[in-house]
Amino acid sequence: MKKRFFLILLSVLLLTSPIISEAKYIKEEDLWRYNLEKAILFALNPQNLSSISNLAIKLKGSDIKESAWNILKWEEENIEYDIEKAELPPSLIRIYSTGRIEVVQGEENVFQLPSETISKGKGICGDYALLTAGLLLKMDYQPVYILDIEFENDPIKHVVTGIIVNGWLFILDQHPPVMDAGTFYKYWLKHEGKIIKDITLYEISYEEDIVVKKYGVDKEVFMGLDYDFSTRDLEAIGGYLMLKIKDNFKNLVIDPQIASLDKLVYLPRGYTQGKIYSFQFPEFLDYYNPIFHFQFIDYLYGEILDDKNILENMKNFKYFFVRADALQEDLVIILNLAK
Repeated sequence: MKKRFFLILLSVLLLTSPIISEAKYIKEEDLWRYNLEKAILFALNPQNLSSISNLAIKLKGSDIKESAWNILKWEEENIEYDIEKAELPPSLIRIYSTGRIEVVQGEENVFQLPSETISKGKGICGDYALLTAGLLLKMDYQPVYILDIEFENDPIKHVVTGIIVNGWLFILDQHPPVMDAGTFYKYWLKHEGKIIKDITLYEISYEEDIVVKKYGVDKEVFMGLDYDFSTRDLEAIGGYLMLKIKDNFKNLVIDPQIASLDKLVYLPRGYTQGKIYSFQFPEFLDYYNPIFHFQFIDYLYGEILDDKNILENMKNFKYFFVRADALQEDLVIILNLAK
């Protein structure tokens, strides 16, 4: 009877006890897969970036601004955000006094080489950041920055690339537009409900080999790098859009007499036909920074010409005028055509 009871008890314990998986130990040379600072040193060294040279040559623009925008546009079109990987628990490492390294959790949640992110066609924030920084370094822009961001109200951190242009810190985060630091801070608060708490900045450059310096960033300074949009910016956007359209459509003439065609009930005297198009760009006034003025103009121009019907009408009309208006944080572009 006692023997039978013991066997029943043992079977119950086996069924109800948690299954302890075999510990995952890694070699020291693989530690970079689980640690951002080590990933920067390993993934961005010149040897590991040699395989992305051709893409860097293809995407390099006339300056760092055009190049950064080209990279983000390419990543948006070619790299998919890896949702399954993002849902894995963050990696956690335990290093014993003997030197043995154990992966406690998040065994599959590892950093990828830039070349791996390209070949897989997917990744998460850290993978995007290493790829973006790697492409900039291969284009001979340095230093570049990687920012490790912690939130007050979320344990999951975020990693992005940064560049400094004309004294402004700009964030490159997986897709256009480029954002100044203050806009980036507000974006996370408004769209994700997350409050940035701490920012660790890694400055990456090359001497004989890769050099990485680590700094803490004052949150107040970070938030203060936020451009204030003005009515002069509206005039500049409208004016440069007209110049770009005029350069590409030789049949069109800028005509101030139809600047307010969209507000009139009848066509002005002397015109036989008119067309009005309106485009609204959410939160554009917050994203805009004049340092990236021409990249923003190219973006707006591309969005306007994305409609084949509009493109056809622009070829068939003679006069045009572009007006930029503000609607709270949104940019509204009015395109008036007439003949």
